[in-house]
Amino acid sequence: MILPGRSLITRSIIRNVKYPTLQAQPCGVDLTLKRILKWTSPGIIDLDNQLRQPASTEELPFPVSKENTPYLDLTQGSYLVEFNETVSVPLDVMGEVFVRSSLFRSGVTIHAGVMDSGYEGAVGALMQVVNPTGLRLYPAARLAQLVFHQMSEEVEGYNGVYQGMTDLRSPKQS
Repeated sequence: MILPGRSLITRSIIRNVKYPTLQAQPCGVDLTLKRILKWTSPGIIDLDNQLRQPASTEELPFPVSKENTPYLDLTQGSYLVEFNETVSVPLDVMGEVFVRSSLFRSGVTIHAGVMDSGYEGAVGALMQVVNPTGLRLYPAARLAQLVFHQMSEEVEGYNGVYQGMTDLRSPKQS
């Protein structure tokens, strides 16, 4: 069973929603752009997280245009996107992030992993600009939709290194 967007907001599963009437959708909640990050170092991934090291990032600033409206022109490539919204996932619910159709129609994809039951904190995704002419983004652009599924039972819940993150650049060391 998929939980409706309004329910996700009223139950505070999705938090920091700035425009609830605009962002609540029948099957989820639209996620809005907080910041774009680019990678500055390789990441390290192993089996038991003994050697794990997230890749370092730096923020791409929104320059102010002649019209006093900040925007960011992105070239083809991959970016780490952080959303304004945060989550507090109940133990009997799991989430998935999907690209909004207006984004993929512009030649851009969004990828993210499963949002585990019990996770609380920041939300982000990998954004790939495949359009050879790039993409222009404005602050708070709606890029993705977060959809939550009711599970058949409660589980122990997520308790990993990313639990409680306030932004994507500050994972706790394991």
